[in-house]
Amino acid sequence: MAGLFGFFDYTKPGKGVEKEEFKPNLSTFFRVLSTRFWKLLQLNLIYIIFSLPLIAVIFAFVPIGHGEVDIIALFKVCIFGLLYLSVVGLAPVTTGFTYVLRNFSGNRHSWVFSDFFEHIKKNFKQALLLLVIDVVISLIVPFIYSFYTNITNMGAEVSAFYKNISFMARTFVVMFSFIYFIMHFYIYQIMVTFDMKLKQILKNSLIFALSHLMRNIGVFIIIFAIAVLSFGYNTIIGVLLSILITPSLIGLIINFTTQPVVRKHMMIQTADDNKETEQS
Repeated sequence: MAGLFGFFDYTKPGKGVEKEEFKPNLSTFFRVLSTRFWKLLQLNLIYIIFSLPLIAVIFAFVPIGHGEVDIIALFKVCIFGLLYLSVVGLAPVTTGFTYVLRNFSGNRHSWVFSDFFEHIKKNFKQALLLLVIDVVISLIVPFIYSFYTNITNMGAEVSAFYKNISFMARTFVVMFSFIYFIMHFYIYQIMVTFDMKLKQILKNSLIFALSHLMRNIGVFIIIFAIAVLSFGYNTIIGVLLSILITPSLIGLIINFTTQPVVRKHMMIQTADDNKETEQS
């Protein structure tokens, strides 16, 4: 489990950041969680308030029936809605959210309110462009998935060849969606840490998503399990937990487990670039 956890020193300065190295293991994670718990509650509440437009969209997909099919559909909306809110979110809001979590996951101090709003402001233009990309992909992917699913489920009027092609295309859509989702494990962390163009951020995030796929799948399984457990007993309890702590907990886990990847690759690259600049 220790292989999933880590931290790195950041290149973008920020107030309230102090240098204190610690071992990236499971005990450290729970120590950070316990010492920052009340601040995580504060951060979660702020994040929920400023994510209300996204939450309203998620609730628009909630079925109004009470049948077995509707209950299952409600459970799916709650699970995937919580994961989308916690990982992708509304990009400008999530930058402030991630900055505070980045510091907390590195056992560094952060002012919840001031740092949250300051880094929304600092990264707003870049995050707004990312939000547009997220919205476009979120609208197109379900349509394409539904299109190929309908072809796959058609009867004898469609040949087996076209059904197989549609099945493979649908599989590709699912794979693309998953990869783009786990890219967000890194996108915001890189955005609030390095001065890079969005194209570079997306490129690096894609590289990390693919080159550390097993780690990312492990993280996804953990946060998926948290989402399922949150809503597994009762929907109202799941909603209350989401308002209180769940997105912050998921975000803390993501930042805590992906930092070693960024440290290993991007921090070394940044140091080499600075060295080359000084020599020139």
